[in-house]
Amino acid sequence: MMSKALSRTEQFLKVGPYILWFGMHIAITLILSYQRSMVDTVYYLVTYVFFGSLIIWLFGYKFFPEYLAGEGKINRRLGLLMGINIIFFVIGIYAHTLMAEVLKLSQIRDQYAPKSVRVAIWLLMVLLGIIFMASIRVARVYYLNAVQKIEHKAQRAEAELKLLKSQISPHFLFNTLNNIYGLAYLRDGRAAEMISKLSKLLRYLLYDCDQPKVRLTKEKDLIEHYLSIQLLKHEDALNVDFYHAGVTHHQMIAPMILINFIENCFKHSDLESNRQGWIKISLEAENNKVNFRTENTIRKEVKEDPMDRRGIGLTNSLKLLEANYPGKHEIEITEEGHIYQLDLKIIL
Repeated sequence: MMSKALSRTEQFLKVGPYILWFGMHIAITLILSYQRSMVDTVYYLVTYVFFGSLIIWLFGYKFFPEYLAGEGKINRRLGLLMGINIIFFVIGIYAHTLMAEVLKLSQIRDQYAPKSVRVAIWLLMVLLGIIFMASIRVARVYYLNAVQKIEHKAQRAEAELKLLKSQISPHFLFNTLNNIYGLAYLRDGRAAEMISKLSKLLRYLLYDCDQPKVRLTKEKDLIEHYLSIQLLKHEDALNVDFYHAGVTHHQMIAPMILINFIENCFKHSDLESNRQGWIKISLEAENNKVNFRTENTIRKEVKEDPMDRRGIGLTNSLKLLEANYPGKHEIEITEEGHIYQLDLKIIL
């Protein structure tokens, strides 16, 4: 709808003012030829309208606007154009008054050199037309530049979004392959099962992540596959809990938004060194609102600012949030004692 509205505006700025001015020119010429013969009227229309419109087009559309739209000093030139507009507006009022007087004196106009008066008024109308067309031309140039800037901004945002996704997927894949390598090196039978889980992740990365939005249920499935791979990585049972509620296939979310926050939990958790360590993940959805939370115990020797516990994946996830949900998300990261907590709220 927005592009159609912009297109209509562009078309109007391109041809609308010229049709309007051409019609006004014809009307004024007919007024000036009032009580003249049909031959004189046609003569005035052909000479005044045609040549006047040609001059207006040449100077108002071509030469003058090209000078105004030249590089540098655009603001000064635009100010100059506005000033000239004001001057010719005053002249136009005078011309209108003069034309009214001519019409009042139509019965004795031959005594007042009516042809000279008509030529003078015609010249004034041509000058006003040049300024009018130049103003429209410059306005159209500024309008097109503004539209172009909006389009370029959207293209840059889309390119940045694709770049972030391309960075997230290999990073996520690299960590998963690292886990499989460790199991294969130990000739552990769980490697085959982990590869099976990985194939499902790859299918998601290859076919779903190219879409701007995916079903929230697919993001939930991705989390479950990732957690199952992490659990297969360890011989002992891990204290990992994933709770979800209200997730339906009607809800859509940007892909790969949540998974890297979970990966960050495992990266900084103390699951491998502390039997009492734990990770809790919660995903709750209600209509178009999503509440996502991760909590995990962290290694005691690690002393960092909570916001500094981020790698490439987490940093890119934060950028993806800002790109996809500007002004529609809240994130809070806290650390109390040896518990790291992330709370994320998104309006889909």
